[in-house]
Amino acid sequence: MTEILYKYRSLQNFKNFVDIILKNRLWASKYKNLNDPMEGQYYYQDGELNRDIRNRLLEEKGTLRLCSLSKVRDNQLMWSHYTNGQRGVAIGLRIDENLFNVRPIQYDEIVSIRNQDFNDQTATEILSDKLEVWNYEEEVRVFVRDQNFIEINIEEIITGIAMSNADFGLVKELIEKVNPNIKIIKAETFMNN
Repeated sequence: MTEILYKYRSLQNFKNFVDIILKNRLWASKYKNLNDPMEGQYYYQDGELNRDIRNRLLEEKGTLRLCSLSKVRDNQLMWSHYTNGQRGVAIGLRIDENLFNVRPIQYDEIVSIRNQDFNDQTATEILSDKLEVWNYEEEVRVFVRDQNFIEINIEEIITGIAMSNADFGLVKELIEKVNPNIKIIKAETFMNN
């Protein structure tokens, strides 16, 4: 099992949140549906990467699905960007690394590929690299093929500082009924306001 990782979520689509809690799973997206327009990009020099390999890379990237998580639970930017202005939650969870390909993101330049670099992990490696500007996310990605969801073990639900009392009550009641072993933590107990 991995260390505890976090999925930041808005509650605007409450049905999706309930699905996560009831079924212990997270949606795995195609890379083109992620918010970074540079996602899946790589460099190559003319003559160093033939068209067949470029086509295979495009196909392989298209068959991969991934779920983005974070190592941190207290990043103000993450809370603001991904939880509807700190009104949502961060779901603390673990992933079974024997079942899934779990990779921390490398924050450096876009990957450069040559013919001799290509192997069955090249598409995953390309999608495990992001520009330095994203390093505040401390992202970890879970990769799958031929399935839309990733099984998870939920350990805690952290509620945002700006979450309404009504939403907090609903989240708390849901967790207590579905799985009372999940800890409910208010972000205000550890976040620096």
